[in-house]
Amino acid sequence: MGKAPAKHMLEWHAQLCTGEDSECLLGIAGPNTSILAPRGSAKSTVLGLFAAWMIGRHTAAKQMLRILYIAYMVDISRAKSATIKGILTSNKYREIFPMVRLSKIKRSDEYWSIDYDFAGIDTAGEEAFTIACGGLKGAITSKRSQLVLIDDPIKSAASINNPDIRREMEQTWSNVIAPTMFQGARAICLGTRFHFDDIHATLFVPKNNWKQIVQKAVITDAEGRQRSYWPDFWSMKYLNERKLENRVAFAYQYLNTAVQSSDVGISPDLIIKGEVPEDYDCLGVGIDLSAGLNEKNDWTVFTLGGIKDGKIYLIDQRRVKSMGNLEKMDTLCEMLADWNIVLENDEGQFFPSMSPCMVWPEAVAYQSSFEGDFKRVMFEQRALYNLSCSPVKGFKGDKLARLRGVLGLYEHRKVVWNKWRKWNILEDELINFGHSPHDDAVDSMVLTMGGLLRRGALQMEFDD
Repeated sequence: MGKAPAKHMLEWHAQLCTGEDSECLLGIAGPNTSILAPRGSAKSTVLGLFAAWMIGRHTAAKQMLRILYIAYMVDISRAKSATIKGILTSNKYREIFPMVRLSKIKRSDEYWSIDYDFAGIDTAGEEAFTIACGGLKGAITSKRSQLVLIDDPIKSAASINNPDIRREMEQTWSNVIAPTMFQGARAICLGTRFHFDDIHATLFVPKNNWKQIVQKAVITDAEGRQRSYWPDFWSMKYLNERKLENRVAFAYQYLNTAVQSSDVGISPDLIIKGEVPEDYDCLGVGIDLSAGLNEKNDWTVFTLGGIKDGKIYLIDQRRVKSMGNLEKMDTLCEMLADWNIVLENDEGQFFPSMSPCMVWPEAVAYQSSFEGDFKRVMFEQRALYNLSCSPVKGFKGDKLARLRGVLGLYEHRKVVWNKWRKWNILEDELINFGHSPHDDAVDSMVLTMGGLLRRGALQMEFDD
């Protein structure tokens, strides 16, 4: 109270205060909503202020609001409930909502009510309470409610590692809490991921008609630049220190990215960044093309790499979202022009150079049309005859197995990333492989490395 909200909190406000009414809610009706926010983002503080504000709004409209306040255990929700009572009795709050005062009868922190008689609200025949507390873990006596607020249902990785506890929490929600919500009621959860199989991945998900919003502590723009989501409170220096301490914990608690430890694709220590040479035995670009009906949600990724003296060098990577093949080929040419593999004049026309370069798109369904357009545009229209298109056929099997096919090169220190380029997106996808929102950058990298292995003369060295 009295402080301007941070930018990430304004996004919460837009999701919480919908401006819509239902049979039992004013201005906050809508679908059940789960907001996954980084640790330390003031979730409990904002949720408490939101609850206090809604109590005042509904009381001013002479309407009863019954809130079920849920945390991991009832002891935690009881403490949060006491904080909300403190807000209601503050002078600033009473100035705005003078009709709200606490009941002298129902006054425990676990189960309390405002004075409905003083507020002029008829409660005849109703169980008149304002907040009842509960915990997803352990026994809970649910009350019929119009608003269910779930405040950080998971407090630590240790508390959620036991699968029996995870199933118990799901059963408590499905069998005890959800069935007692009024028609038009709403559930709102503010939490943080702690496990790849936690309640945020199994229950509070879109397939169960929940709206899920995911916020990350580190925001990466289209150019790969990173910034803190809350620079006034958490600097990038601090966040990077937390990341170095424990990358898996950071992925969960600050990036809300589920990582199954046994499936992590590569250790960060195996990623080597250094200088790249000026000439190569072979140059090539692996292209992971967006495909199918979900194209608008997928990325097309181009990874430029080269092989020389038994080492693979990742030189550059570009990502683009576009529906048409022409835009994709323009992006490819722009990347190649940056490295003088093709030449560009002042009018934006492209010309071939003396540097041959392979292009490896995956040869399935949608990618077949890319091959046809590539020959028409790159050869017939632009005469870029130093480029060769060689679709990769038989790129089958599960993605993790494909990735493991090139991990030996990392383990033998045979892969070098260009230190003058930002690789944040590829690095995050590689470390959190299988559980990151996208894997397009990794797929493109695997295509490039596979193509270079087939074309270049790679020599493996073994220590005595």
